[in-house]
Amino acid sequence: MLSALLALGALGILFGLLLGYAAIRYKVEGDPLVDKIDAILPQTQCGQCGYPGCRPYAEAIARG
Repeated sequence: MLSALLALGALGILFGLLLGYAAIRYKVEGDPLVDKIDAILPQTQCGQCGYPGCRPYAEAIARG
């Protein structure tokens, strides 16, 4: 019973470290213009503009 818990804990730590490494190694940079436009928007997620949230609306504005 104890060995099973230790094995699962070790696997959890191993996969956590692998995911942390992958997040740093394969980071995707976003468009800074979209980030600036998104920061200005109200973030109410109301959908009245026709987009599901402020981020997709900011991307549409940045694309023109």
